[in-house]
Amino acid sequence: MKINHLKITWSISRGRDTYGYNICKLSSRSGHSYKCNGGGYDMIGTVFGDYLECEHQEALQALVRYLPLEDYGSTPDKVVKGTYHPNYYGLFIKPDGSVYLNGGCGFESMRRIAEAIGLEVQWEGNKKGHTIGYYITQKEEALA
Repeated sequence: MKINHLKITWSISRGRDTYGYNICKLSSRSGHSYKCNGGGYDMIGTVFGDYLECEHQEALQALVRYLPLEDYGSTPDKVVKGTYHPNYYGLFIKPDGSVYLNGGCGFESMRRIAEAIGLEVQWEGNKKGHTIGYYITQKEEALA
């Protein structure tokens, strides 16, 4: 069983236009990293959604083949279709057929989507109860 460890780190921007903004970074074992900055939204959900979108795109596309889709109309050049299914809040279809995940909708929404594509997500925290990472494994029934 392959276990992928996702490490979450926090820092503060020193950039000219973003000085003082929080930065959330997710690093995966594959060598890719995903980051977002700012605040006022679920930043861990955003980087986790970016991870799922990039590294599990084929499984996401297989999932949406079976979902009832509703037309949302045009939104800022990313999305034209989406689903109203409450368990997949934050999942959208781009015009080219690829899947877009809006992790700002919340980490729990992204975790439900990960479980729907056959991934098991386990939280890792420090002694203070802060999130420092996640362990991602393929569910046994999904392997069979």
